[in-house]
Amino acid sequence: ERAADQLAGINLEVNANGWGNGGWDGYSDTLLTRIAGGEQIDVIMIAIEGLGLLSAKNVLTPLDDFLAADSAAQETLENDVHVTLREMLQVDGKQMEYPFSWNNMVTYYNTAIFEEAGIEPSAGDWTWEDFLEVCTKVARVSGSADDRYAYSFWGSGMFGMAAWYFNNDTSPLTADWSASNLLDPKVADSLQFLADLILEHKVAPNPEGWDEGAQFLAGNLVMRTCGRWCISGLLESDFTTYDLQYQPHRAGPLKTVAGTDGWGVSTSSSSPQEAWEVVKLLSGTDASLDMVQLGGNIPALRSVAEMPEFAEYGPSNTAIFYESLDYAATVPSPTNFNIIEPILNRHYATIWNGEKSVEEALQAAHDELQPEMEKLQQG
Repeated sequence: ERAADQLAGINLEVNANGWGNGGWDGYSDTLLTRIAGGEQIDVIMIAIEGLGLLSAKNVLTPLDDFLAADSAAQETLENDVHVTLREMLQVDGKQMEYPFSWNNMVTYYNTAIFEEAGIEPSAGDWTWEDFLEVCTKVARVSGSADDRYAYSFWGSGMFGMAAWYFNNDTSPLTADWSASNLLDPKVADSLQFLADLILEHKVAPNPEGWDEGAQFLAGNLVMRTCGRWCISGLLESDFTTYDLQYQPHRAGPLKTVAGTDGWGVSTSSSSPQEAWEVVKLLSGTDASLDMVQLGGNIPALRSVAEMPEFAEYGPSNTAIFYESLDYAATVPSPTNFNIIEPILNRHYATIWNGEKSVEEALQAAHDELQPEMEKLQQG
């Protein structure tokens, strides 16, 4: 209805459907397959994890010419969107997409259980040792149906794992995303800490097959790491006894992982100017507010993040979402993201289930990952 009202001169046909399994890697692969099959797509949403691949395949039209001819859109981009978000969606200095939303990873915790255990809410500069102490105080695990785990983490996915790597001053890839960094001792240190939560301290479950959203709602999980999109399920369930805090920190500067998505114009569009108008509609204030009220991502528009509605649809510490952009680091997103993320996930799983030691799994992952990075460098 909004499109029909605001874009009355454009004949729109909307086929809204989701596709792609396995996150942005599966989404990107499916999108390329459908375009190669001749499907007409005018407007594309993609996150930074798939931006490099789509740009390399010449799927997206740079938006610079549209912006140069549209002063209002240019002004909004420059003055209402954080520079970090703008630059995430640039390739070789060209603006490939118009930022719509983004996420970081923060710690969600059950305030009622913290209070029951006599634990004060943690400060933003808490350490991994502080975190482990909290875990041991709130966990109640004996192998029974009413086990209460202290913490659950993704255990896979570049975005979820970076939440821990970045706060130990490391990453699975080198800083320029050109090579494996899996043999960095801090990578092993990070994974060993997480593995110990499962296998030694028994305060966290194996993330494989674990529904942390449902368990958090049921009170069987005290803490979890997620972005703002996890507020959606809490709103639907009218769950209010929770709050947020930054991830615990071990080494290097305080960081939060961040990734953004945006809307772009397809190179296959026969109506690029009309597609640009749709991009602006989908990236605007009204669409951003819709997302906020559904408990979705963090809006790219600072003006929306500062509206009362943003604080209303979240807990008391909601402000940390947008504030974190000042020290956010981009989720590693090389052009071959769709290839390397499944490699990492497969080897992580062998750590969580105790099949391999951290060192064994990392060496095997490195031996598989590095050749893929070398292929990328060779073009």
